[in-house]
Amino acid sequence: MHHLEVARSKHGISLCQRKYALEIFEDTCFLASKPSRSPVDPNLTLTQSEGSFLADPSQYRRLIGRMIYLTITRPDLAYAVHILSQFMDKPQKPHLDAAHLVL
Repeated sequence: MHHLEVARSKHGISLCQRKYALEIFEDTCFLASKPSRSPVDPNLTLTQSEGSFLADPSQYRRLIGRMIYLTITRPDLAYAVHILSQFMDKPQKPHLDAAHLVL
């Protein structure tokens, strides 16, 4: 399944991942969420030693992987996704909560 839509016009080529982003929102039950001004709180500090480990870390890993792919058309998410991707080995509840805020 292709998640990158390409459109050509007289002004150039346009890339879009709207359908892919909507799939992510739907899969994570965030379809009705309101957008935030910033993808990550600048005062947020994430560490490896806070919170409880996720029972199923694959949920976090899949979400972050999908968000990495989404940065193709959303470079404004790149910094937040980069920070969150550092916790793929042993994700904890605060990491998942922060990922949900990016959505």
